[in-house]
Amino acid sequence: MDTRPNQISFVTMLKKAIPANVNLADEVAELLEVSADSAYRRLRGETDFSLEELVLLASTYNISLDTTLMNGTKMVSFRTNELSAHVSGFADYLGVLHSDLKWIRQWPNAKITYAAEDLPVFYHFFFPQLARFKMVYWNKSILGNTELNSAFVEDVNIPEEWRAEVPRIIDVFSQMPSVEIWHEDTLKSTLKQIEYYAHVGYFKQKETLAQLMQELADLMSMVRIQAEYGRKYQPYTKKVLDTPFELYASEVMIGNNCVLLNSDVQNATYLSYNTFNFIQTKNEVFNQQTISWTKNLLSKSNRISEVAEIARAQYFNQRMEEIDELRGRLRL
Repeated sequence: MDTRPNQISFVTMLKKAIPANVNLADEVAELLEVSADSAYRRLRGETDFSLEELVLLASTYNISLDTTLMNGTKMVSFRTNELSAHVSGFADYLGVLHSDLKWIRQWPNAKITYAAEDLPVFYHFFFPQLARFKMVYWNKSILGNTELNSAFVEDVNIPEEWRAEVPRIIDVFSQMPSVEIWHEDTLKSTLKQIEYYAHVGYFKQKETLAQLMQELADLMSMVRIQAEYGRKYQPYTKKVLDTPFELYASEVMIGNNCVLLNSDVQNATYLSYNTFNFIQTKNEVFNQQTISWTKNLLSKSNRISEVAEIARAQYFNQRMEEIDELRGRLRL
């Protein structure tokens, strides 16, 4: 009997993607609109899935086809977001973040490992002035949205879609165990962006700039509290949560933002490009390379959460000094 190894590999991934209490053959039969017997033959590798059937199953259950169809090659496929030079495009970006976090959370021992060349994107959503600034910077300076050419930061309103999406992202991120690796330069790009906008006159009022700098300081305080307790912290309610949090200070340059969503069942790697956007792959060979890379980076980093109180204080005091230095240059 021809067992079709690529198909069996795909079925193995399909089994992992479907909850244990669900009958796989019934799911496949219903989705493909075939009989239960036809579904069983496909699952046993006795009958081929058609290309259309593979695509339908892969898209329905978030399975990477390249892991099976390109097995043994050096080809890796990535999913990318469609860049849009409109403020509404940022709302679509939020939707992807939310859905991907929900996707990984369904699996046992799910967590985020974030190697942060820049401030991890999720923290911006806890602070409205900072979130708006980043949205304006992306659309105005990176994507070249001509509608914002003469606009001040204060003139741009947060899209209505944010009001529903941001709280959901905050909620699921707050419940996800995280391991974060920061460098001494992790904060610097945001400071440079703010200083640039201040110098070219994109802030209408100094009050807005002062609020933005205060939120940046509050963000540092939030992460410092998380590092102290080894648990995530909710700045709105001022409560330390039960969600595990680990923070490492790396002396090795990280190079780019790399996020690994991993669990006992599924993994995904995210790499930054075009400043704020990211590409994603579920290719398991690539994911294992990412896991090895992050383990190596962690081995060369100092853990400053829960332990190393002096090193932790030094790290965050230096970041606060950088914020205060910029406040001084901006005469705030």
